[in-house]
Order: sequence, then C-alpha cells, then structure tokens
Amino acid sequence: MTEDNEDSSGGVTRPIRTIPRDADPDGIPKAVAARIGDRDLWIANIGAIRSNHLSAMDLYPEYVVSVNQSATWATTDHHPLKDGHINDPQKFATAVEATRENIKADGTVIVNCSAGISRSSTVIATAIAAEDDISFIAAVEEIKQTRQQANPHPKLQLNAYAYLSTVEDREAARQQLADLAASRKIRQQDEDIVEKLLSAKHIN
Repeated sequence: MTEDNEDSSGGVTRPIRTIPRDADPDGIPKAVAARIGDRDLWIANIGAIRSNHLSAMDLYPEYVVSVNQSATWATTDHHPLKDGHINDPQKFATAVEATRENIKADGTVIVNCSAGISRSSTVIATAIAAEDDISFIAAVEEIKQTRQQANPHPKLQLNAYAYLSTVEDREAARQQLADLAASRKIRQQDEDIVEKLLSAKHIN
C-alpha cells in the first residue's frame, strides 16, 4: 500500500493501493487499485480482486465490474471484452451501463480488467464522460491522475465514441469516431464493424 496522503480537509486519502505495499512505481505489483477523483470508484488489475488482497488494501467493494475474460469470486457484473479489438457495441454498452448504475448507487465500485490499463480505463472513462457530461479525453485524464498507466486502446476508443454518439447523442463524439475510424490500419482490419459503428443512430 502506498503512503497515505493528506487531503485539503485534513482527512486521509489513499488514492493508490498496491500489493506488495509501497511497490516500486516502475515495477508491476501483484495487485493495484487506484481511486478515480473523489468518487468511491476504483480501477484495478485482476490481482486486486482476491479476498486477501482486497482486505490488505482495505477495500470492500459492493460492486465489482470485471471486463476481462474471467469473473472472480467478487465479481458482481461480468462483461468480458477483448483488448485490442473493436467489441460488439451492445456488449460494450452493457458494461458501461452496469458501471454507470453502480456509480450512482451507494458503495464502493471497482472496475477491473487483467492489467488495469486498457479495457477498464475505457469503460470507466466512457461512464464518467456520460455521467458528468465531459469528453472522453477529459475522463481519461482524470483516471491518469492516479492510474498513470491508463491507456485505452484505439479500437476500444471507437467503442467509447460510438457509445457517446448513440446513447448520449453527442456530435463531438460522432466526429471523433469518424476521425479515428479513418485510420487505414483500422479500416483494413475491421471494415465491417467500423461501418456498423459509423452508421448507428441515436438511441433514446
């Protein structure tokens, strides 16, 4: 666990928790969980979702949204997504919706993938962007304040922009989707699903 940090109100916050405790920032801890802003919302790797690791980090989540391939004993919402792929839009949307609902409920929320870098950060950033009416980029930057390694894969970003353009009806997200979809590499590999994302209409 990292050293505690004093907040402006004089209380104690622990925005980053790791196993082993005080792990080398350049190393890869067995477990890592980082708090997002002032929410009771955490991004984590799979190692964090073990009973002994959660208790050692003093984390007792009411909700665990797992977006990697395997659920854990603590998982309450399992929505497996593939990293480095454009995922089925409905499956991605379901993961985001579960995260949004849990954020609005009382209790600690953890969103985890394997490494706590790409899939979890994409889902969290999309949920925050939708809930707080901010851009996806701004939401990613908020995550990076505590989880510097957060790095949504470009193909997952397509899912995020598609969600924000259809579910939230955001014109800026539609333009970002079109700009990112113009990548020749993405077009060559995923032409059909890219066209599906680009042609999707607003969802009420």
